Amino acid sequence: MNMKCIVASLGLVLSTIASADQSGVMFKVVLLNGGKVVASPNVVGEFGREVTVELAQTMKVVAVASRPNTEGHSLTAVKLSLFEGGAMQPAKELSMLADLSKTPSLEYSVPGTSYRFVVAPRRVKLPEAKG
Repeated sequence: MNMKCIVASLGLVLSTIASADQSGVMFKVVLLNGGKVVASPNVVGEFGREVTVELAQTMKVVAVASRPNTEGHSLTAVKLSLFEGGAMQPAKELSMLADLSKTPSLEYSVPGTSYRFVVAPRRVKLPEAKG
């Protein structure tokens, strides 16, 4: 076996071991209108990578959470956009430093409307990659 094959094999084994116990983040998004649920999608992603949830002519959420620090806190940020008046409105940006193993949420009532966003990030175990 040549050196390139050994290095490539070692890299594959190490990345497989690292991903076997990889955690990520799930964002549960709830959009309410007058207290009634309009939409409630979920999206799962890796720490440090943006994820997007968009429902045509309804809303868009872009979210990201950093890998938790030594105290278990993760910097989480969201951009919330509501489709209104025939167009997607400018995004409202919110962020927090929170323990995602607990039950934190980012909440935003859209001014001048009866709409309210609730975004609940949670630490989850990512599915193992099949290879």
